[in-house]
Amino acid sequence: METRPFNSIERRLIAGISLVMGIRMLGISMIIPVFSIFATELPGSTGPLAGLAVGIFGIIQIILQVPIGKLSDRWGRKQVTLAGLIIYFIGSVLSGLSQSVYHLIAARVLSGAGAIQGVTMAWLTDGISVHRRNTALSYVGISMGLAVIFGFTLSPIIAAKINIPVLFYICAGLILLTILYTVFFMDNHTIIDEELPVIKTERLFEVMKNADLNRLNIIGFVGNLNINAVFFVMPLLFKKELGMEAMWKIFIPVSLVGTALMFVFARAADRHGSAAITAVGLGFEFGGILIAIFSGGLAPWIVSFFLFYAGHCILAPVLPAAASRYPNQQLKGTVLSIFNSSQFLGSGIGGLLSGLILGLDYRHVFTAAAVFTVIAFIAIAGYRDFGRGARPAGTAKT
Repeated sequence: METRPFNSIERRLIAGISLVMGIRMLGISMIIPVFSIFATELPGSTGPLAGLAVGIFGIIQIILQVPIGKLSDRWGRKQVTLAGLIIYFIGSVLSGLSQSVYHLIAARVLSGAGAIQGVTMAWLTDGISVHRRNTALSYVGISMGLAVIFGFTLSPIIAAKINIPVLFYICAGLILLTILYTVFFMDNHTIIDEELPVIKTERLFEVMKNADLNRLNIIGFVGNLNINAVFFVMPLLFKKELGMEAMWKIFIPVSLVGTALMFVFARAADRHGSAAITAVGLGFEFGGILIAIFSGGLAPWIVSFFLFYAGHCILAPVLPAAASRYPNQQLKGTVLSIFNSSQFLGSGIGGLLSGLILGLDYRHVFTAAAVFTVIAFIAIAGYRDFGRGARPAGTAKT
């Protein structure tokens, strides 16, 4: 494992990606705490339609992640990132203008077409040594975590004092700043190609046959399904107990603790491997979900939310870093986009499932999340860290 400090080129790359992703996340995090409230209150809304408004963003990204990742491998990370940001900007403006749940769904379809998460992660790992990517991604995670802190703080206050649509316009303004920064200050980087146990992944189907990558995809799917389910239900519960203007009192400490744990456990993953740290993150999530299933009332819900979000933050930098270790580096954008597609599939199903079953009992949403988390535990039990004896594509059983 490398112990040297990051050099100036690496620091500039990390700082640039951190700023781009942090500003983007600030806009997104201002919407997340109140989105289910907004969707359920629009004219024509039902539980399933509100769930579709949440989930369609991820579903569209599933469709586009791999093609966009392949385009970034050929045309460059910067060019494809800019195109995605512009599309997301337009979708955010249209979301704020929505006059019905159907308008919101259409706007979220457009926003989802700006599928750049896999591209930006590939951009970062292009210039960072494979053995230091967890640490590099943790710095990006910290910027995103700080953005979440500010976003979660401002979101319920602005929504209560003004209205929810203005949050979409603020998001659009922040995306515009990100576009300008990317144009003037970000550059494509030469891919670092190191001596790894390289998997022969010359074609897409060979990548998709790899057992360990599939295990990561399952865990990424479950993680995003859970976060969308929890953030669909919890804001509705907190609003009922506290009112929207006081929700920041929960979101601020939760995001502070989560951001701190993200950095600590990302560094631990560089030392001890991704598998053990992933199991820890899943354990936190599972504990929070169980509390929500078997307890009721504000205090247990807050404890549940703390534990669950801590687990989510532990997983956030570790999973993409693990995926980035695996393939032929020339196909990294494609592989990370496959991984992100699994995450967005989880996001889509999480939103849809929550909307469909919330009308029965909110505990049913958490029960479904618990079942999926057990599946993730089964997946991590058979996973071996890439770079520590990875299996050739298609040779291991799933």
